[in-house]
Amino acid sequence: MSLTKSSSRKELAEQNQNGSQPKSTTIVKYEKSSCLFCNEWFDAQTFTEHLIHCGQVLEECPNGCQAFIPRIRMRSHLKECPRNQHHLGSEQRTSVSMDRLDRLDRLDRQSDQRLLVIEQDVATIRSVLNEEIRQRLHLITDVGNIRKQNQVVEDWTRETEKAIDDLRCQTEQETSRKAFAIEQNQLDVQYCCDITQSLKEQVQSRLDEAQKLVNQLSADVTCHQNQLNDNILKLEELIFENERLNREKFFQIEEFLQQINEDIKTKLGNSDYVTSKQATLDYEVKNVKNIVCETEERCDKLDRALHQTLQNISDLETQMAMQQRIASVQNIRGHLIWRIKDYSKKLEESKQYDTILHSAMFSNKAFGYALRLDIYLNGKGTWKGRNMIACLNVLSGEYDPLLAWPCRLQAEIIIRDQCSNAADAEDYVKTIFVRKKSDDFIQSNQYFHIPHKVITSRSYLRNDSMFIEVRVLK
Repeated sequence: MSLTKSSSRKELAEQNQNGSQPKSTTIVKYEKSSCLFCNEWFDAQTFTEHLIHCGQVLEECPNGCQAFIPRIRMRSHLKECPRNQHHLGSEQRTSVSMDRLDRLDRLDRQSDQRLLVIEQDVATIRSVLNEEIRQRLHLITDVGNIRKQNQVVEDWTRETEKAIDDLRCQTEQETSRKAFAIEQNQLDVQYCCDITQSLKEQVQSRLDEAQKLVNQLSADVTCHQNQLNDNILKLEELIFENERLNREKFFQIEEFLQQINEDIKTKLGNSDYVTSKQATLDYEVKNVKNIVCETEERCDKLDRALHQTLQNISDLETQMAMQQRIASVQNIRGHLIWRIKDYSKKLEESKQYDTILHSAMFSNKAFGYALRLDIYLNGKGTWKGRNMIACLNVLSGEYDPLLAWPCRLQAEIIIRDQCSNAADAEDYVKTIFVRKKSDDFIQSNQYFHIPHKVITSRSYLRNDSMFIEVRVLK
């Protein structure tokens, strides 16, 4: 059985909106109830009367066939009841007294059935009343919970209003502080603009001075280069003259040896003369050998001096280019890709003359540290002959007075794999740390090695060229 509840919830909601306290008592009224047999809804006043006359109420057959039939179908059942024909035959054979007794018994059974139905209806009404009492208790509990929730909502509303007032005061204070900060920032920006303008003027003057210095260095380098070229020409002439003199001496020695052989053949009888001549010949031969050795040593020294001079010229040119690049460094992203061509030739030169390869100048950021990668292809010191030695140097830059010292940088040195399929490429990566105390401190180079076996493996070398990438991480 289901019930329909009607309460003054709308009035409670209006009272909550208006901010008034709800009443201490709440009236809950059950307006309608449903019949257990026909499921129709009736008012509380007509519900009991409907149970007495409801056509769907079950009643036992008066003929005693033990069937329970709704009241509305009882007449049709009596016409079809199997006990009906039996009673008709009996009435003809019985007397009037028996008929009356049967009627009395039937009336008694009907009154018993009606009493049973009434008792069932009373029990149903009791269960309905109990259910209504339980529902009423639930409603009372719900109303109490609603009161508590309303109290919590009111407390929360008061706290919220208080918090809103505090926030409004803080907002006003923050607005005043921001206005003051904006004015201060405008003054700071103006001051920075003035400082920037003065720095630009100073930088421009320093750039002009650097350009003059570069031009002076270029003129000096050109003069030194001309002098070195003259010295190289003189050394070459001296070498050619020494070679010519050596060849003439060799020819004279050969003629002298032929004369000695002829004298030996003509004067075989005089053994003392032969012995003295042989000693003289041996002495001359030793002198010639000494002269040849000294000449070879001088040639080697001259060759080394010539290569050293060429190296100095290259270093001077590199320094001049470095000064020019320092004045205007193009790579300011902390990223460099360096292609080393003719690797085999440069490796042989490094084996013979210990040459150093210098990369292009670059910077870790705009107006940052001036950096350069130096490489010894054949190694250095104990690593010589088996490894390639490299170091990342922090050079003196134009903006060093504006930078933070000591300098601490972390970088990755990558040897790029020149594999045809980029998906299969495996680059060789080396992480290094660069430190320098101050801009005028002489840096002790921090070297790292890469074995020659690694360089010749995979596709790090292709068309006698190698690509080295530098990434400054921080």
